[in-house]
Amino acid sequence: MPMTERDRLSLKQARAIDAVAKTRGFEQAARLMNVSQPVVSRLIGSAEALVGMPLFQRGWSGTELTALGEGILGHCSAALDLIARAEDDIAAMSGIRPNLRNFIRWHHLDAVTAVVRHGSASAASAHLNMTQPAITRSITGISDYSRQLLFHRRRSGLEATAPARRLAVLRDELLQALGTVEDFRRNVRPGLIGRLAVGMLPFSGQNLVAKTFGNLTNRFPDLRLMAVPGSYGMLAEALRRGEIECMIGVLRDPPPFSDLEEIFLYNEKFTLIARRDHPCHGRRRTISELKNETWIVAPHGTPVRAYFEQLFRNAGDRPPAQTCEILSFANAEEMIMNSKSIGLLSYSDERIADLPPDLRKVDVDLPGNEVAIGLTVRKTGGSVEILREFETLLRQNCP
Repeated sequence: MPMTERDRLSLKQARAIDAVAKTRGFEQAARLMNVSQPVVSRLIGSAEALVGMPLFQRGWSGTELTALGEGILGHCSAALDLIARAEDDIAAMSGIRPNLRNFIRWHHLDAVTAVVRHGSASAASAHLNMTQPAITRSITGISDYSRQLLFHRRRSGLEATAPARRLAVLRDELLQALGTVEDFRRNVRPGLIGRLAVGMLPFSGQNLVAKTFGNLTNRFPDLRLMAVPGSYGMLAEALRRGEIECMIGVLRDPPPFSDLEEIFLYNEKFTLIARRDHPCHGRRRTISELKNETWIVAPHGTPVRAYFEQLFRNAGDRPPAQTCEILSFANAEEMIMNSKSIGLLSYSDERIADLPPDLRKVDVDLPGNEVAIGLTVRKTGGSVEILREFETLLRQNCP
């Protein structure tokens, strides 16, 4: 039985999926395809309706592929490569390069292939269960925009030219490359699908995200995971817009936005660290004695920075200037190991006991240094099931 339109992605849908994935946006994809943005939206929407699952979702860096979309994109890109190769071959045969990529449709290829194999439009119409005028219109259409003579009319029927035979081969190649909608559905493994994007506030909890992502990948291989470092303001706005699902780090208690809520996970302690051979380790010191050192601290507006400044004010000193702002915990430790700087970071008891061998805790009394670490999420909306699974595994990895 001939394949129907509901069994396969259209070639225009394949082109739209490829364009949106490459440009990471519907407006940019529309320009690439030389169509309107609503046309691209309709093509993606109809493709998602066909497979029964989302292929794209709004994300941190634009429109992002889901895990299913990533798999289907490979088929679409392969199909477009096959079309380009056919254009090259037909240009070599006839001296005229056809514009197949922009205009070719399944009904064109189906009609040409059926006539090539059955020798006449009437036989092709019987095979495809289409009217003979519909077969003729499809062949005329592809002949016009490809600027190719596809058939010679003979008493015995229609004799295929070399370009027509190449188009028949292309149809078989595309069917193989794209597969069917049922193939896509069969390849989706049970479990969570979709995307989880986690914002990582400076320093705290970042190692837990990596561990938990490893657990999630093992359990749900079709779940797309993203870790996005950034400042609180930047990540909070991304969370409120739905570009990320949550953020992890020092809690504000309460969050400054009424549509966000915080979930406590565990406590860490603000801790001073420096290179093992740093002179500050020579004897027990007060915070005032360190005011002229070079410092690495989280940026202004963060709880870490506020605590740092309050330490010196409580001692009657002006807070020293920091020389470097870094948003990554691992990068901060690396910077401290390779400089004469002292860093103020937050550590769990477990992690401070497992410091890199080149680092050492600075023996200075830090009053009120306990700090709450947790998740910040939207009060409503978002991928509830995915977030719940992430939180469960995250708690298992907490100190």
